[in-house]
Amino acid sequence: MDSDILTAFNQGKHEEAIHAAVKAIDAAPKDPKRYAMLATMLISLKALDQAGELLAKARNLFPTDIELQYTAGLFAYAQADYPAAAAWFAKCRKDKHLKNDATYMLALSYQQAGQPRKALAFALTAHELAPKQTDAALLAADLLLAVQAFDAAADILKPLLNDKQPQILFTYGMALSAAGKDGSQYLDEAKQLDPKGYDQKASAVADINRFLKLQEGHDGQA
Repeated sequence: MDSDILTAFNQGKHEEAIHAAVKAIDAAPKDPKRYAMLATMLISLKALDQAGELLAKARNLFPTDIELQYTAGLFAYAQADYPAAAAWFAKCRKDKHLKNDATYMLALSYQQAGQPRKALAFALTAHELAPKQTDAALLAADLLLAVQAFDAAADILKPLLNDKQPQILFTYGMALSAAGKDGSQYLDEAKQLDPKGYDQKASAVADINRFLKLQEGHDGQA
């Protein structure tokens, strides 16, 4: 039943899924997983007031439930309270079922909190735990690019190239180019597969490069 609700939600049938999740809680009010499922859907829809109320009620009923603690981390992250989110996700890494997701979210939380070294450490761990998981690989690669570890970033993404995902191809092409190699093939392929996404990413990279050049100019004047 719960899987059907999540499937409907992921298919964009949000209202239908929310109603079904409420009924699921009414049918099994002592099942914390159902509270966590509904709260997560509300967070995804940015209905944070409703999610917060539900989460407070659920955590009062089930104070030690690990899935509700993970959901509390998602709620804190959605509110941009990244230190609180990191604290929740760190606790959830002890659970074998949540360890992968919690590690990835912990890396994201540290990245958003402006702690890139911690973010990179946990992103690399998240990638090691799930080497085929695209989001973890991309996060690790982006953080490696930020510290100019271009070859390491490319190495992480190379095994995923056959999936032909535009983000993977773009970032891999950028890593090769930054390392002084020819990444044009992958950049071109990314552009063909997702022209709009390519333009957005290319614009962001150009903005970063312009900023760095300005900084270099100011350093030279000083």
